[in-house]
Amino acid sequence: MREEKEVFGVMMRIIISSAGRRVYLVTWFRQALVEAGIEGDVYVLDHDRRAPAAAAADGFRQLPPYTSGEYADQLLRTVDELRPTLFISLNDCELTALSQGLSTRLRERGVVVPCLEGASHRAVADKLRMSRALTRIGVPTPRTALLSDTEAVHALLETTPAVILKDRWGSGSSGLLRRTSEQLRRWLATDSATRSDLGGSPDDELVVQPDVVGTEYGIDIVTPVRGGPVAGVLARRKLSMRNGETAAAVSVDSSPFAGLAAMLADGLGIQGTADVDLMLADHGAASVVDINPRFGGGYPFSHVAGADVPHFLVASTLGLDPHPRWNTYRLGHLGAKHEGIIGFESSPDGSAMGASHQEGAASWTARAVQTT
Repeated sequence: MREEKEVFGVMMRIIISSAGRRVYLVTWFRQALVEAGIEGDVYVLDHDRRAPAAAAADGFRQLPPYTSGEYADQLLRTVDELRPTLFISLNDCELTALSQGLSTRLRERGVVVPCLEGASHRAVADKLRMSRALTRIGVPTPRTALLSDTEAVHALLETTPAVILKDRWGSGSSGLLRRTSEQLRRWLATDSATRSDLGGSPDDELVVQPDVVGTEYGIDIVTPVRGGPVAGVLARRKLSMRNGETAAAVSVDSSPFAGLAAMLADGLGIQGTADVDLMLADHGAASVVDINPRFGGGYPFSHVAGADVPHFLVASTLGLDPHPRWNTYRLGHLGAKHEGIIGFESSPDGSAMGASHQEGAASWTARAVQTT
């Protein structure tokens, strides 16, 4: 494992928490440091010591699950040990914990933590709250009702031939089901004690929305890590999905989404990057269907087309001017995700170690992703 290095008297250490399978992000942040001439390293935190991203990092620390009462204290001890400059989380549940005061405790230690604050995070984590919050700030979004609110659901069914049901606090399209309005009417008319359940969730944990007919897009809204005006918008048209994540996409011009991005950044106080899912209806109106205040599964398609958000976030953290073309990319560039494998160095007891000796594997992953 490499020794600590310094830039401008300060160690530029990046922690990517809950990195899971996102080997490419670890690789791209490591490349951003090297290409900017900044000394530093990238550590991964995860509850799974075999998380693939751990093998691509300079170092790894295991954390308890978010549901554990030991999670927050262990995270703070780990941060005190590693003394990172930048802390990035890739998990919705962890971002919830950060928004409830944990990010403040990290910032008190001098760590930059781009994430939404409490009210804004609750507004995007809860699909019902999100619909109401976006409507208040004038952002188009599908009308939303709790499945348990039968009066509101019946009123919605009068306006659309088909609906989508999904988990109120879901992530990665969890609980998503499509039904015709007539199918849902019949389901609601059956006796609650005998009717079959939808997705296994209680009625007050499922929301109902119109099934918007149109084309699905994903955009990344990028702001400085401490918040501020939009610095860049990246956009792609989704071609296919797999397990709730974009599997193939083509890069498109982001200028039609610039106004929407500015409204969301200002209304929510976005810090760093946020992944937004949109439906562009056949008549041309864009409607926000989901917001993830983190790197989402669509960002790699913009990166392989030429964008470089890790570079921007590193520069923003240190107060440096980013490369002027970090938010430009080739239009019409088709990308598709693929399977890959990465090897671990192992200690004698079989536990995973960081990847200070995994340069070859990390570089191979970067090449494979970028040439797909």
